[in-house]
Formats: sequence, structure tokens, C-alpha cells
Amino acid sequence: MADLFISRSGSATGTIYTVPTANQNSQPPVPPTTALVKSIRLSNQSGGAIVTTVTVLDSSNSNLEIELFKESLADGVESEVLTQPIVLEQADAIKLTGAVKILVSLMEIN
Repeated sequence: MADLFISRSGSATGTIYTVPTANQNSQPPVPPTTALVKSIRLSNQSGGAIVTTVTVLDSSNSNLEIELFKESLADGVESEVLTQPIVLEQADAIKLTGAVKILVSLMEIN
């Protein structure tokens, strides 16, 4: 088992991070991966309030989207989305709606 600490950031609506899907036939092979998400940090430096939504796509449950955060962030506001770590499985994803800055800190375990 290997642990890899990574962070992903973005500032536009869309998918911020997707857990890799196993593919033993690729070069190099992609092993089965689980992600332990420690932190999802938001920052609004746009000059105005922005309605922001952070969701997790659960690919093992008919691509169900689970809303983790939905608020209007005022200019200059920073917010931590998580109070506890969350576990993501292969092909699960973290998505952002709203043009704020986001930083996701996680550990991939494979």
C-alpha cells in the first residue's frame, strides 16, 4: 500500500478532483485507489458575494450528488467545508459551483 498526500485547487465551476479508477492494463498500471479528504477550503476574493456549492459525486450510487456546502460567500470570506474527513472511492469526485477559490487536501491510498 502506498500513501500519497496531494492537494488540488481551482477557481471555476467544475470538477476539482476525481479519484483514479483502477486500470491494470495501462502503462503505468493504475492501482485501486481510495481518497481520504482532510480539508476543503474556500476563499472568495471576487469583490462581491458568490453563491457557492460543493458537492461529492458518489459514482457507486447511480452518480448521486451529495451537497456538502451551499452558501453565499461574501467578498473576503474564507470557509472550511469539512468538520470531519470524508472517504471517496474510485471514480467519486468533488465538484464546485461558483467562481471562488478552492483547495482540497487529501491522501490517496492504493
